[in-house]
Amino acid sequence: MKLDAARPGQPLTVLAPSGTSEPKRPGGPSGATTRRVWRRLAELGIRPGAGLQILSRTSGGGAILAIGDDRIAVSRQVLASIEVGAEVATHG
Repeated sequence: MKLDAARPGQPLTVLAPSGTSEPKRPGGPSGATTRRVWRRLAELGIRPGAGLQILSRTSGGGAILAIGDDRIAVSRQVLASIEVGAEVATHG
């Protein structure tokens, strides 16, 4: 599922960024811009295998994410381009 469809508080795992190979669109982000955005998100901890959860939604459609001890705000466009899966709870 895409991160924009997840509910707040749900533990998630980043599966993959999508949109890195989208064709260029008039008025849309270029491939180079998209790669720069993903590189920056990876620096912030949003990379395949990372655990995160949505803390709250913003009025503009974005969200505040919790990644470990860090909190970051992302736009709705970024939320819609991140593929995530629900974490499976394990009991020891």
